[in-house]
Amino acid sequence: MKSFKFVLSFVFLFAAIFAIIGCTEVSANDTYVTLDINPSVELIVNRRDKVIYANALNEDGEVLLAELDLIGMDVEDAIDLIIETATHLGYIDPDAEETYVSVSAISKDTAIGDQVRERIKEHINNAFAKRYMMGKAQDKAFTPEFLAEAESYGVTPGFLFMVKSALIADDELLLEDALLLTPEELQAIIKTAKAEMREVSQALKEEFFAARELLFDEYLPQIQALEEAIELGEGDIEALTAELDALKLEFKEALDALRTEFHTETEAIRAQMKEIHQERKEIFEPIMNQHMETMQERREEMQEKIDEFQGRKRP
Repeated sequence: MKSFKFVLSFVFLFAAIFAIIGCTEVSANDTYVTLDINPSVELIVNRRDKVIYANALNEDGEVLLAELDLIGMDVEDAIDLIIETATHLGYIDPDAEETYVSVSAISKDTAIGDQVRERIKEHINNAFAKRYMMGKAQDKAFTPEFLAEAESYGVTPGFLFMVKSALIADDELLLEDALLLTPEELQAIIKTAKAEMREVSQALKEEFFAARELLFDEYLPQIQALEEAIELGEGDIEALTAELDALKLEFKEALDALRTEFHTETEAIRAQMKEIHQERKEIFEPIMNQHMETMQERREEMQEKIDEFQGRKRP
């Protein structure tokens, strides 16, 4: 963890965060939700159960969402459409003996987050049942390494996952600062960054962050050294301040140039994702249609098996 004084030295990097929070529609009762099939996607659901944000968390998620507009939909309908599309694109085998969708949900109010998670899981189970598929929702499991990392920061795994999503959405945000934000503030960053098309395609994410890290390594120590010199009164303060301002501006311009480069590549990749979406649909949608025709003849038998698999009690 960097010192508070050091973090303050990068105010110009974080000023946008507070502007985002001031103008966003995200509220304290909204819930950040992740669904892992694979594909993996993230949603923000408001207190009226409307989807106000949707984004991919991996490349398959980008293909899944390439032709979907979930914003403004009731979350139940959005979940149903996600399951339907994942099946039509071949990410879910309709005839599989078992399929699991992992769900996490986090809100400023823990009780609200828990309630939303259970409703999401029920919607997923309903989506599988209506298609006569052996699928069900379960709570998201995290790797031991991720659990240990969350414990080291003193936060829950779900909160750390949202922090890391915010770091991807806003490439000027540092981990130590993100960990100090509230769920509401993190959701605001994620939602607004997506709306402004600031994100980088999943295919380019590792390359982008490696390039960004090189810029951080180059500029941040120089900025810190100048700030320390100014604070200690070493040398010509006016000249040092001018040098610091010029360096910060150069740093910001370098980051902007890096984003522009990768976002241009991202748009080309998104066009490819739409093509992949259509290609997969042409291959796998007929398989799903055939499944539905076959299951109509066995619907009572299948419904009993699905209810047992999902742990439902028949009326």
